[in-house]
Amino acid sequence: MILSPEDWGDNLLSKHLYAQALSKNNNVYFLHTVPHPNQKDFITRQDLTDNLHLLHLKSVVKGISKLPYAAIKLQNKSIIRKVLKAIGQPLDVVWSFDQSKFQDLRQFKAPIAIFHPVDYIEKALSYTSRIANSADLVLSVSQKILDSINTSSQKHFVNHGLDATFLEEVEPTRTPGYILPDKVNIAYVGNLQIKLMDWDALINSVALNPELNFVFIGPDKASNIGGNKKFHELDQIKALPNTHFTGALSKKELAQTLPFFDAFIISYDHNKFPVHVSNSHKIMELLSSGKVIVSNFISTYGDQDLLEMTMDNTLLPDKIKTVCQRLDHYNAPENQLKRTTFARSNTYDKQIERIEILLQA
Repeated sequence: MILSPEDWGDNLLSKHLYAQALSKNNNVYFLHTVPHPNQKDFITRQDLTDNLHLLHLKSVVKGISKLPYAAIKLQNKSIIRKVLKAIGQPLDVVWSFDQSKFQDLRQFKAPIAIFHPVDYIEKALSYTSRIANSADLVLSVSQKILDSINTSSQKHFVNHGLDATFLEEVEPTRTPGYILPDKVNIAYVGNLQIKLMDWDALINSVALNPELNFVFIGPDKASNIGGNKKFHELDQIKALPNTHFTGALSKKELAQTLPFFDAFIISYDHNKFPVHVSNSHKIMELLSSGKVIVSNFISTYGDQDLLEMTMDNTLLPDKIKTVCQRLDHYNAPENQLKRTTFARSNTYDKQIERIEILLQA
């Protein structure tokens, strides 16, 4: 059973993709841990495939994670009993991506319990150690996130996985209208509604490089992965003449689109949010294209030469300009092969194999 604070929807994150990969050879229940207040039945089940089942819970008690721990355990015991009764079979593994709900994974009575925080949530720090101590294995995509969790359980770094969609042979498609053949085309891929953005660096990178064509791919309105804020800086970028916005694309659409770009840009505020932006799930997808990535400093890749990073984000506009002037070097076949090889060594199937080895150790 996968425990996820994000519901199933158009935008699939690591917990959804692990569920899909695991369902190839296992029966997987994906429990959305955020209660649905308008739901009549205590638990509903939707079969996404023969082996993958989506579970939704009815709202029982608001703010349960803020109750005294004894009350939390008592309430969760009742919820878990009903969940297990509804699925009609015991669990072999409980795998939680939730950093506040179900704080004692042993209550699921599964032989194996995994706690897998892939994001740094500061307000959840008072819960993460408790959840980690109830797990057999604690995993994260960032050593900085692991270091923030005080636990006696085993802790291991496992990088973000690469969705199998990006391994498929790309079908020939017409060049999208936002790709300009007489320009160097740069893409920003990701959610444009998160507080982690370094807007100044991003705006300056676009404004100070008018000869480059910047395309922004990602949700800029409410979606299943959260985020319904709108930053005024987003309007500033949209007003610049060398920008285009596609909105969210499906995985297949994104995989078909990435080869058209010459380079990618990432602009997070690593000084203000050093743990939050110590890794990003989009990096693996961008690396799978082979094209150069210009980025702020990202600690997970600090000792590797897979990204062209700058420690000082005020230098990002110059960095993107310099890289784009030497694309023959940065996108040379040997450099592209290095990036694609790394990405292909981190598929979700391969990450699951690594985790199985850790469980056997």
